[in-house]
Amino acid sequence: MSTVVTRTASSTSGKAAPQKRSRSAAGAASGKKTSGHTKRRRLEQVFADSHEKNESESHKKVAASQDEKKWQNYNQHNHQSPFPDFARPTQDECEHAHRILENLHGDKVRENFSSDVNSDKYPHVMDAVVVAALSQATSWENAKRAMRNMDLVYGSTFAYDSIVQGGEEKLRQALRPGGMQNRKAVLLLGIIEQVKQRHGKFDLDFLFDADDDEVMRELFRYKGIGPKCAHCVMSICLKRTTFALDVHCHRIAGFWGWRPASASKDEAQAHLDDRIPNSLKFPLHYLLIVHGRECPNCKGSGNRPSGCSALQAIRAATNKGSTK
Repeated sequence: MSTVVTRTASSTSGKAAPQKRSRSAAGAASGKKTSGHTKRRRLEQVFADSHEKNESESHKKVAASQDEKKWQNYNQHNHQSPFPDFARPTQDECEHAHRILENLHGDKVRENFSSDVNSDKYPHVMDAVVVAALSQATSWENAKRAMRNMDLVYGSTFAYDSIVQGGEEKLRQALRPGGMQNRKAVLLLGIIEQVKQRHGKFDLDFLFDADDDEVMRELFRYKGIGPKCAHCVMSICLKRTTFALDVHCHRIAGFWGWRPASASKDEAQAHLDDRIPNSLKFPLHYLLIVHGRECPNCKGSGNRPSGCSALQAIRAATNKGSTK
């Protein structure tokens, strides 16, 4: 109804009913009074703004709780093995494994990784985080395909302003050559936006001056960044002595008896980080990755570790050394 009707007088009063007035006329006559419709709309907007604010605060609390839980799970076994009585791998085993795997896969490691995974190519922590996120759950070749196409689309994989302005769909198409573009677009855009929200710029280089625990706590704040990605950033970019455990390392460590069979990935990472000598953590990470892809007995579809020539050679060398 487009008009407001004032209360009419009784039909028996003998008085004529007042004429109808338009909303504008009523508003003008009442000075600063506001119509019921306008009040209702304003009240609805207040409720909507309040709900949005509460929902945002709720999401922030949930995210903070998840960040803290991620840190607490990791920190249970930080700086020590969760299996103090499990004495493998020994230092001798690690040294023999490095020598034997280097002979088998050293050229392949250098061919696949040496020109790409180094702190000179990714000198900024933010860039290293992006590279680590793009290499999640896929091969390094697929990650490089995605980055090459991002270079074409945005001018650089690390053109963060352009990536945010372009939106999720554009990023999804840019990541398509590397596969898993739907998941990776959400993950990558989320990390980039979170960094800007937290620090006002796309920059995490302050972590160069942070200790290891501070680095892990900061990186765990970003959705999708777990221990493996965080340790890769620490090892490759920050040059910390830490062992990054991926799916191949976890599987082979189980096959070779380097961890308890029931150890989770986080537990295995903490155990191997404690057992492997610092000088071998970085090279063994990549040698085990390539071995996990190349060895027919140790790859994901293999499950015949007793037939692994590298394992046989490591055992023979270790046994020979122990009998001297």
